Amino acid sequence: MKRSIAAKALLVTGGLALGLLVSRPGTATETDDQKFAAYRNMLEQDNPGQFWVDEGKALFYKKGGPKNASLEQCDFGLGPGVLKGAYAHMPRYFKDTGQVQTLEGRLLTCMERLQGYTPKQIQEEVLKPHYTNADEENGTADNLTRLTAFVAAQSNGMPFDPPLNTPQEKYVYALGKYTFFRRMGKMDLSCADCHNVPGRTIRGVELPVMTDPQTAGRVMAAFPAYVLKDSNVRTFWWRNERCLLAMRLPWLMTGSEVDAALTVFQAIEAKKSGHPIKIPGIKPRA
Repeated sequence: MKRSIAAKALLVTGGLALGLLVSRPGTATETDDQKFAAYRNMLEQDNPGQFWVDEGKALFYKKGGPKNASLEQCDFGLGPGVLKGAYAHMPRYFKDTGQVQTLEGRLLTCMERLQGYTPKQIQEEVLKPHYTNADEENGTADNLTRLTAFVAAQSNGMPFDPPLNTPQEKYVYALGKYTFFRRMGKMDLSCADCHNVPGRTIRGVELPVMTDPQTAGRVMAAFPAYVLKDSNVRTFWWRNERCLLAMRLPWLMTGSEVDAALTVFQAIEAKKSGHPIKIPGIKPRA
């Protein structure tokens, strides 16, 4: 019987998780990241997220859509078909759309222009399953996440270096910074309330300080990451969405201006650290 991608991942992680819990109890002085470091190292060579990368590669080169075309000529900012280093330089401004786009946003553009999908088809066939599978603890893989993981992995070993050259890029960065610090929603919270205060926890999980370049570098360099709690790969859009959802704000549209803005702001912080991208990362939860 053919196993699901989540089942494959569980076969890899199950025994290792039990062994770690039995053999390495944490100490009171260790941070959550330090406690998880040994487990992350154990899975480094057998990261379940690699299934998503491999399947994303197959999807990228597979012909599909009304035009029966692949995504091989998609331009991620470095020229049609150039994947190496593209994710490291995103989000960025694209003249052909007049927008600052995330990797996922750009993939959606290429699906429309190269493969011929209509906006309605994108919504129903790509985004609908993508949003559904973004539910916590849902181990079902979706194609947009697979594609994102594959393209992002082609920047492994490189630091984030998104451009801030055009007026549009500077505006979106300023919007991201404003959004990060603005208190919003029914909970009257900002992103900074959780991610600008050292030592803050929620549900027993230590929260990363995303205004600290070293922390931002480690966190962003891991996404798309395999999240153990969900048995699924999650992209940075999902990370932003979960925070906004906790603030009781409306659903964050993939590839939207606010999505790009929050990602740019945090990518610029990550850039300061020079931390190399390493995808897929491994997170206990995200």
